[in-house]
Amino acid sequence: MKTGEKIDFEYKGDSYSGIFIKNDGKITTIKLSNGYNISALNENIKILREYENNYVAQDNIREIKINGKNEVYILTTGGTIGSSVDYRTGAVKPVRDISYIYNFVNNISEFNVKQINVANILSENVNSKYWIEYARRARDVLNKNAGVVIFHGTDTMQHTASALSFMFEKLTGPIILTGSQRSSDRPSSDAFINIEASINFTKSDIGEVGIVMHSDTSDGTVSFHRGVRARKMHTSRRDAFQSIGIRPLATYTDGRVSVNNNAMKRQDENILNDKMDDSVSIIYFYPGMPEEDFINIAANKKAVIIMGTGLGHVSDNIINAIKRLSKDTYFFMTSQCLYGSVNLNVYSTGRYLLDAGVIPLGDMLPETAMVKAMFLLANYPDNLVKLMKSNLRGELNSRRILEW
Repeated sequence: MKTGEKIDFEYKGDSYSGIFIKNDGKITTIKLSNGYNISALNENIKILREYENNYVAQDNIREIKINGKNEVYILTTGGTIGSSVDYRTGAVKPVRDISYIYNFVNNISEFNVKQINVANILSENVNSKYWIEYARRARDVLNKNAGVVIFHGTDTMQHTASALSFMFEKLTGPIILTGSQRSSDRPSSDAFINIEASINFTKSDIGEVGIVMHSDTSDGTVSFHRGVRARKMHTSRRDAFQSIGIRPLATYTDGRVSVNNNAMKRQDENILNDKMDDSVSIIYFYPGMPEEDFINIAANKKAVIIMGTGLGHVSDNIINAIKRLSKDTYFFMTSQCLYGSVNLNVYSTGRYLLDAGVIPLGDMLPETAMVKAMFLLANYPDNLVKLMKSNLRGELNSRRILEW
């Protein structure tokens, strides 16, 4: 048997159905239909039936044999959602064939799903070259009038979502990034409902890049977050991702998609500007930060995003460093607080920063600002400052909700 094959088996006199995970010669591990794994000695498990694999490989494309009318491409890139437990070490590692997870996704029979393996890495290894590859693959899928879902690690998902958001000037449909906090072969994985929601969101009239993850810790509702306003706010909770300063663009509950009025709509063509400039850095200011450390990070960069305290402040010695470097480098201010807006006109420190050439970015998220600067430097370098302060993809808010 191969990993991912559906089987019927008998264990201690009772019959079960599940997905075969592995057999190390002594112990067989099977994922049950409730999402939990069972590991038992081989002599205690009797295989009753092996089902034909529902997937066929064509080059790097894996197609599900389902006659659903809605075509969706899953672009797998790695991350927890594309990983499994290494039972030798207990650690989670990326794997290439994750086709078995579709057996646990509700309503998948409504779709004709094709899986393309684009990468197989954990998200801390993603960089701008991967962003460009993901964007080109997504464009090719959308040009086929198909839906596109990208499986991605959660740790840097907001960076990728922001990059794709800025690179696409127009979209004929949503580009959805989804992941999971627990690998799909572990008990109580959040992968299956996130996948179910994602493929259903592809049918909506949204024309944006979004992150689709749990709305809370239960499996009841999944949220569609705007890519440039989403952030991972917890290390391990299912609802780690939150829309900062705005409400989610859409939700998925009990098989139904509900889209809010603030979501951008599909357009009649896909326009992609697939260039990025890596000469941008982000600096988190802290009390007592040495001027030399700041200069070492900022030197030779075209733009630097500062994460300042409160309304956007740094110490006097860092202001002196900015003055020294501002002839060759653009400095933009965001806040460590994440919620609320930078304002350099309230305290004297802010005025000194303005005099030093620092450009405030309102309530733009720091990671979004970094990716935006990379995009603008590669595509519109002569209008960098003007466009950094402009609202291109919903990254800036003139109105903010009061709750957080």
